[in-house]
Amino acid sequence: MHITFVFDNIILSHQPLGTSYISSVLKEAGHQISVINMDDGDYIEKILQLKPDIAAYTLATTHAPSFYIANRAIKKAHKCISLFGGPHAIFFPQMIEEDEVDIICTGEGEYPVLELLTAMEEGRDYTDIPSITAKINGKIFRNANRPFLTKEELNLLPFPDRELIRDCTVWNNRTGYIMAGRGCPYNCSYCFNHVSRESQPGRWCRQRSVDNVIAELKWLKDKYQVIYNAFQDDTFILNKKWLMEFLPRYRDEIGLPFSCNVRCDLTDEEKVQQLAEAGCIRVATGIENGDEELRRVILSKNITTQQIIESCDLYNKYGIRVVGQNMFGVPGETVESALSTIELNIRCRTHTNTFSFYGPYPGTKLGNLCKEKYGFSGKLEELPREYQDCLAPSIKLDNKQLIEKIGQCAHLFMSYPRLFPIIKTLVKRLPSYKLKLMLLGWLYSIKQRLIRKGIVGLPSVWHQPKFIRDVSQSPQPEIPVQSVSHEKSGAYYCLNHDEQDE
Repeated sequence: MHITFVFDNIILSHQPLGTSYISSVLKEAGHQISVINMDDGDYIEKILQLKPDIAAYTLATTHAPSFYIANRAIKKAHKCISLFGGPHAIFFPQMIEEDEVDIICTGEGEYPVLELLTAMEEGRDYTDIPSITAKINGKIFRNANRPFLTKEELNLLPFPDRELIRDCTVWNNRTGYIMAGRGCPYNCSYCFNHVSRESQPGRWCRQRSVDNVIAELKWLKDKYQVIYNAFQDDTFILNKKWLMEFLPRYRDEIGLPFSCNVRCDLTDEEKVQQLAEAGCIRVATGIENGDEELRRVILSKNITTQQIIESCDLYNKYGIRVVGQNMFGVPGETVESALSTIELNIRCRTHTNTFSFYGPYPGTKLGNLCKEKYGFSGKLEELPREYQDCLAPSIKLDNKQLIEKIGQCAHLFMSYPRLFPIIKTLVKRLPSYKLKLMLLGWLYSIKQRLIRKGIVGLPSVWHQPKFIRDVSQSPQPEIPVQSVSHEKSGAYYCLNHDEQDE
């Protein structure tokens, strides 16, 4: 069977690991894989050239409307089956009722999709496969989800298919994207984890073995000449015992700079020192909001302001740059809390930042609260694709326009922190709401001009390390196409060519 995965620029800002795992499993079984980017030229023409049996999509909720449109256009141009998976399919299994949606996967996709394609290829019934919901001639067949893969089963999976992104821009970054484990034990009200955790039987948080992760990293370094690794785990420092075993081996056997995601309440000096010695140059952490009460009560993120400050101080002490992740416009947000978010990031000396406006994802605890008490319509069309620069139109919030303007100017204040105390004073003391909006509107126009100048103009905006930017603009090394690879006894081997790491 030939399956074409359809992505967009947002998904391809890094390697889509979920799809990459599925791709490796399918390739190993002999199925044909191709990729198109619907933001890159005429994707209908490419579909007509490829003529796949299946067009497949991995969706976050904010992507759903645009991918529904793309799928309808693809199916109008070419007769194929449509397959959807990802968080949106888990949250909204009712999406099977959408026009031209044929099949959805409502859990981890590696083996359900493999079973599906094998059954199709052999002409067998596929309506009873666990974790698959199918629509045939208008009739819907729903099946319960199989259990989460165990940590032992994660170790047996082939490594994610890096060939999947060979023709995509992200390939040129020569960055290895890795997940050492799956799942997050926390219950932040704005996040999808609490739904995902309950979507399948079995253990939600699972860690691959140190041997298995090291083998994948060696494979990436040796075969693909990656020069930087970006760990995508929700919280890389969650398991201290695993971390303390892994980091010395990474330092000695891999020796490349890397980044990871951390939580401030799990940070201690021993971890930070070991991370620095192993080559960690960046950590991303969810600061979210400068108001501790709002963070605790509304966001269900029980991390104190003091913990955030002390954690960031430790990372700065050991030369690890902090990427501060923040949201404006959450329920209960005030002008004071929005200003305090910027103030806290300045105090923490964050190197770069992500400042987004809260998106009330339906199905999350906070999304439901927004619908019940803050006027949110629940329409997916109100949620822009990612990192939107304004709030959902229907959300009701006191001083909404002013909070939006503060958030829109946040990168300017972070890039030029000496400016912020003056602006903060003016926002509080200007005699009219209109004057405050005019001031911030003027500053926002300055920010937009500086963004057009690139990193030099506004260094707070998230950007790749300089050596990655340089290498992405340099001639790329010739890298032969690689076969599906596995870990075996701490080494890697390629199934088809019997290549063994010594």
